[in-house]
Amino acid sequence: MYQLLLYVHIVCAVIWVGGAAYVQLLAARVTRSDDPAEVPQLARHVEALGTRVFVPAAALLLLSGAAMTYQAWSFGQGWIVVSIALWLLSAVAGALYLAPRAKRAAELFETEGPTSPAALGLTQRLFLVSRLELISFAVVIALMVFKPGI
Repeated sequence: MYQLLLYVHIVCAVIWVGGAAYVQLLAARVTRSDDPAEVPQLARHVEALGTRVFVPAAALLLLSGAAMTYQAWSFGQGWIVVSIALWLLSAVAGALYLAPRAKRAAELFETEGPTSPAALGLTQRLFLVSRLELISFAVVIALMVFKPGI
C-alpha cells in the first residue's frame, strides 16, 4: 500500500509543481507579448486549471502524504512538519489571496478590457506570489528527497 501511496504522492506533486512552473514560464512569455488579450486569456485558463486540476492534486498530495506518514514515518519529524506547514501556507495563500484576487482581476478585465492597468497590475502581483509559492515547493521537494534529521 505504501508504494501505491508514494506513486500517487509523486504524480500529484508533478502535476502541482510542474503546473506551477509551467504557468510561471508561460506568464513570463505572455506578459512580454504585444497582444493585450493574452494576459486575460492566461489568467482565465490558470483560474480554471487551478480549481479543476491543481487544487485536487494538492489535496490528494496531502492525503497520500499523511497516509504514508501514518504508515512509515512520524508527524513529529521536522521535515514532515515543515513540509505540512508550507503546504498549509500555500493552501491559505491560494484560498485567501490568490483565488479572490484572480477573480477580481477577471472582473476588471471583463469590465475595463484587456489593457486595464488595475487588472494587469493585479495579475503581475498574482504571478509574483505564485513565483514565491514555487520557491516553497522547491523547499518541500528538497525536504522530501533529503529528509534531514533522519
